[in-house]
Order: sequence, then C-alpha cells, then structure tokens
Amino acid sequence: MPLLPGFEGEVGEPSGAALHAITHWNYASISSLLNRLRAAGIKDPSQYISFYGLRNHSTLNGEPITELIYVHSKLMIVDDKIVICGSANINDRSLIGKRDSEIAVIIEDETFENGIMNGRSFPSGMFAGSLRKRLFKEHLGLLEVEESSVDVTDPVVEQFYRGVWYKTASSNTHIYEQVFHCIPSDGVQTFNDLRDYQDRKILCNMELLRRIQGFLVLFPLEFLSKESLIPKARTVEGIMPTSLWT
Repeated sequence: MPLLPGFEGEVGEPSGAALHAITHWNYASISSLLNRLRAAGIKDPSQYISFYGLRNHSTLNGEPITELIYVHSKLMIVDDKIVICGSANINDRSLIGKRDSEIAVIIEDETFENGIMNGRSFPSGMFAGSLRKRLFKEHLGLLEVEESSVDVTDPVVEQFYRGVWYKTASSNTHIYEQVFHCIPSDGVQTFNDLRDYQDRKILCNMELLRRIQGFLVLFPLEFLSKESLIPKARTVEGIMPTSLWT
C-alpha cells in the first residue's frame, strides 16, 4: 500500500484534511478486515494478511533524503495463477464497468511450471508466478544480485516470510525512522507525537543507510491511532458523502 495518500497538504495541519480523510478510511478498512478474521476464530490475523509499503532514499547536495514510493497502478496476483493489473481500484465502483473511467486487465495463466506453496508442490503460472517473483526480488533489493541464497519461490513458508520478507521490511523501517524520523510511523499516535517526532534532527548516518535492502517497509497500523481523522463537518471534506471516500 502507499504509505500515505497521494493528496496535497501536510499531515497534522488544516491543509491535510483530505489526507486525514483517506487515511481514516484506509485504517477503517484494515480494521474491518482484521476484525472479521478474529470473528472467524483466527487469533493471529497476521498469519493470513499483512500490510507493507515501499520507500527509497538518496542524497541531495550531499545530504540524505527519503521519499515514499507511490505506485498508482493496482495489482493483484492470486495464487501465482491470475493477475489483475490496471488503474481501476479493485472494488465494485471501479470494476463494474459503468462507473469510474478506469481500465484494468485480467490475465489468467494457461501454462504452468513446477512451483512450491507452503512447502508443497504447486502449479505456478508462467506469467503470474514470474511476475510475483520478480516483484519480490525488486522489493527485497535482489534484482541486481548475481548470487543470492534467498529463494522467493515459496512466498508463505515461514523461512521466507518471517526470515526474509518480514525481517527485511522491519529492518528497513527501523533504519528509516532512526535516520529520517519519517512518517507514517507506529511511534506517532497523536498530533503532539507528530510535532515532537518531526522536530528531531535528521541523523546523517550513511553507514546505516547502506544497510537498507531494497524498498520494502512495514505499513504502520498505529499511526495517529489516538486521533480522530474523520473530517470536521465544517470542512469541504466533511460535507462530502462517505461514498466518495470508500
């Protein structure tokens, strides 16, 4: 997911009303998904669904800088067999065909190769499977690595998911927060936290930044969790119908 909505304005400021509104509904959707899994008897929803974002860093005039990576295209890869890709949001409003002016394609593999899923033999689509594996390598910083011990063939086996995917995202997130104090962050749960956090001086530590692998970071689930991000009734965003945001 994009770490923040692609709207103008500053988080925590009046100019960020649209940012706050989209962020509220994003978190409301995530909360609904997690609670539905818990209601179905699943004690740890993270075994079935998890959330990540992408971030990059560079230097400008000799100083380290960072920015989130905002990918507008929507992509779903199902079981290494089916791909949905396009500008259409993956919901009824965009995909129904007579609402939003968007386009997307559905690609379903007809040829397969031997793959592995959760430690078991699994037919992996030639297109969907290769696309998923290439994206995984890109996110993990492995595309240009000639020899790597990391095997992205099985995306859900514990050795890969916890030992590589989650570990890389967690490490990258920690470094970015330590160096740049960037948002969103789980450590920022109120607007007061936000002001204190962003007042900290950027740590010019290139040695730490060299430890970052790829672009993968955790999507923080506690960002501004103690604040109401629902638009105020007197604002333009507040008088808009809920259906506009959802």
